[in-house]
Amino acid sequence: MSSLKDNFDEKKNAIGKAYDDKKKELKEDIAETKTNISKGVETGKKAVSSFFRKLMWSVLILGVLAGIGYLIFANMNYSVGSRAGELIKISEKGVVFKTYEGQVSLGGLTMTGNGTDANIGNVWEFSVTDKAVFEKMDQMRGKKVILTYKEKYRALPWRGDTKYLVTDVQAN
Repeated sequence: MSSLKDNFDEKKNAIGKAYDDKKKELKEDIAETKTNISKGVETGKKAVSSFFRKLMWSVLILGVLAGIGYLIFANMNYSVGSRAGELIKISEKGVVFKTYEGQVSLGGLTMTGNGTDANIGNVWEFSVTDKAVFEKMDQMRGKKVILTYKEKYRALPWRGDTKYLVTDVQAN
């Protein structure tokens, strides 16, 4: 009987030792898994952060390039020509950007009927970027003039309210 009890104790101790070994092995595996997960999360955070940083810089660079492209496009000449008419108005305008703006009456049709005259005119609005041209025009207000101009694709705030930029003026 004693041998049966010794055999039982021996098996009990072996099972207890195997249990403790397995428990220790599982704790080590759990610790290793936690470490691997933490490393994976940190790697993922760096990858996401790097992606969004690259995305932000890409959007910023594309925005700057698009802005430069728009400014180049808006500054291109669409047409160059001249117009003749009576200089109605020339003035300096603007709150932030001071520009010179004017109007020329290109002529029109006068209709009379029932004792009243109606003038149906064609008024052309333009901008001037050169102060010397503005001063020359200021002396010709109310007179017939010939204006040489460049038409741009788009009006830019620092260049004037219109896309027509007068470059020279002559008395007609």
